[in-house]
Amino acid sequence: MERSKFRILVIDDDEIARDVVVSLLSKEGFTVDSARDGIEGLAAVKKNDYHLVITDLKMPGADGIEVLKSVRNINPSTAVVILTAYGTLDNALEAMRLGAFDYVTKPFKLQQLLIVVENAMSRSILREENEELRRILRETYRDLETIKSIRESGSEIVIMSTLERIGRLSDRGVLDRDEAELLREELMKGKTDAARSGSR
Repeated sequence: MERSKFRILVIDDDEIARDVVVSLLSKEGFTVDSARDGIEGLAAVKKNDYHLVITDLKMPGADGIEVLKSVRNINPSTAVVILTAYGTLDNALEAMRLGAFDYVTKPFKLQQLLIVVENAMSRSILREENEELRRILRETYRDLETIKSIRESGSEIVIMSTLERIGRLSDRGVLDRDEAELLREELMKGKTDAARSGSR
């Protein structure tokens, strides 16, 4: 995933701190939005798909804990990083228990925050890869079930379509060459058997 495709929302009622974080991450190539408080931030989360939300812990209205809980309800795949002062470290640890990806204590070094963001991006990439793998596996299951169901049908159109799908799965590496060849043989056998039956 390119950094420009990794969407981040920064929520902080401190305008200076918010602008510093937005500026840093924007210069690093990330796509960054900002919100002045938790309520405005949650409204943005409902409208947009963010990979990461960076939120201050102590804010008027909806604080960081409320933001965390709401974000996890709206989109569980969105990572949440808590910004906290040393005096509220216990609250940050509570946020971790509630599912925050990480926390950063103020004042923080910009490089420290960048490392946390990059880690969140790596997790997001892994999550998307896992989702793609599950999708492929579901498709594979459907294909194998299709092969099983049409094995003896002898329908040339269906068999040719299934052969093409086997080829796609083989190209993706979901099926190795031996598995793909075996399935092709089974399909062609079904076609041959059906042809013999039809000639009787």
